[in-house]
Amino acid sequence: MKSADICLVLEGTYPFVSGGVSSWVHILTSQLPHLTFSILHISPKRGFYTKGPVYKMPKNILGVREVYLHDYVLSSRGRPHDLREKVEHFRALVRDMVDGRAGSFARFLKALQHEEDQGLSSWDLLQTPESWDVLVENYRREAEQESFLNFFWTWRYAYLPLFNLLSAKIPPARVYHTISTGYAGMLAAGAKAKFKRPMLLTEHGIYTKERRIEINRSEWIQDWDSGELVAERKAPFFRRYWIRQFQMMSRITYEYADEILTLYTGNTIEQMKDGADPARLRVIPNGIDLDRFGEAAKKHDARGENDRFTVCFVGRVCPIKDVMTFVSAMRLVADEIPNVRVRVLGPMDEDPEYAEMCQRHAKALGLEKNLAFEGKVNVLEELPKVDLMVLTSISEAQPLVILEAGAVGIPTVATDVGSCSELLYGRTPEDRAVGEGGIVTPMASPGETAKAVLRLYRDPGLRHRMRDAMRERVRRFYDQRDMITAYDELYRRFVRLEKPLAVDGL
Repeated sequence: MKSADICLVLEGTYPFVSGGVSSWVHILTSQLPHLTFSILHISPKRGFYTKGPVYKMPKNILGVREVYLHDYVLSSRGRPHDLREKVEHFRALVRDMVDGRAGSFARFLKALQHEEDQGLSSWDLLQTPESWDVLVENYRREAEQESFLNFFWTWRYAYLPLFNLLSAKIPPARVYHTISTGYAGMLAAGAKAKFKRPMLLTEHGIYTKERRIEINRSEWIQDWDSGELVAERKAPFFRRYWIRQFQMMSRITYEYADEILTLYTGNTIEQMKDGADPARLRVIPNGIDLDRFGEAAKKHDARGENDRFTVCFVGRVCPIKDVMTFVSAMRLVADEIPNVRVRVLGPMDEDPEYAEMCQRHAKALGLEKNLAFEGKVNVLEELPKVDLMVLTSISEAQPLVILEAGAVGIPTVATDVGSCSELLYGRTPEDRAVGEGGIVTPMASPGETAKAVLRLYRDPGLRHRMRDAMRERVRRFYDQRDMITAYDELYRRFVRLEKPLAVDGL
């Protein structure tokens, strides 16, 4: 792959998954045609995205290289002559991961990526007596009261994907830009350590927070206990182990990033808690194409009143969006507005079991005549037909759908997560003076969500005032051109400092 100005390091997103971060990446690359990009994409395994790219990528994206978390090759290629010394770097990395430090990462990476066959392999790190000693030491140090078998497999599943990534071939670039911490952040940190190139981080949602939610809700993490009543409220060991693992990935990413970007002020607090240097933090909000959504706003205003009051959810049908709460709330709304029309617009293939569960829930609540799961649609064409947007997520960053709805003239009812309150109520005194653009509700509360929807239904004047406030807020503070300009200046500053790489990837 040719050397690019910017290598975007992505995990489970563009160009294989639509919406959300993928839309942001597509807009960013399309709007900066004078810069070249490459994509380094982390996929679960080879062939996982059977349909291939779902975006037509702009010409300034020079190529996509996939690396795989779970394509494991555990075969011995011969013992390096200094294996014991190199395993010491692994021991130091593990110790740092436990103690919350990042100092040994670069030395371990150098041992892992040593030229030709002299670098550490997954076999060396997981199948040799020296590596076994590291595992046993760590078990005795922090988990001796737990099942050793469970610890053994947790250890392997924690480190093997990491070894896969850190030993992967990385395309050459002047700047590496990761759009999350976690595995993508570790890979970008590895690229910086190896090539001595600048590294940028943009966090939309806080990776560790989202993983913490998933881990605490997961069924695949097995915890063992004696069956006795334990008078403590902390999470069981193996859940804490995984949470700590992801926290340390974030800490290493923050340590290596030259600048840390995020979408709203609230995120910076979480980032600092996880170890980000405040001096490197900067907020660049999302923005939308005002001209594009301005046409949709005209269509919205030109239509007459809907025969049926129309409530819409836009987003992926997956647990983090808590569509189950949305469906439950709509049952309460339908009790008061029997002919309400409820539309769920968004892809349903991320978690098919959850999507099916939501559909069964809607049927069990007798919502067949009110609620429809319509799958992926052209949202721009559908927004003018909507009266009210509802978002029931348990985690968000800065949801574009609120800005898009606001630009069209649709108020939103949203849970108090991420930047939703900033978007609806304003971020600064000047912003708040514009007025409220919707209603914020508690998480996982069908009753409060329904109450807010019914309030706006019964008070068209309030709905119209919120419509006008959101349009003005988006126009003044969330213009996509401001976001593009900010990233253009950022890229130019770092690209100008660097000479192009002449290699074809290492």
